[in-house]
Amino acid sequence: MVTRQLRLSTPENIRKRLPELIGKKINIVLSDRTVLFGELQNINDSQLTFLNMRLDPVSLPVTDVAEVYADFTE
Repeated sequence: MVTRQLRLSTPENIRKRLPELIGKKINIVLSDRTVLFGELQNINDSQLTFLNMRLDPVSLPVTDVAEVYADFTE
């Protein structure tokens, strides 16, 4: 099995490709370089919602997201 990493680092790519990752575990890098990890639940034009590892829902403005990383196993 091969593991590949998807990196979304531009605002256009994040808005366009993030809906494909709903239900997957992702790393979210904020503009202040804070990294959050969780399962993406929902995304709309202004914010995204994910469950952190404590299963608490977290909502973030999409404008605060600098990068998104996701691992895929093939």
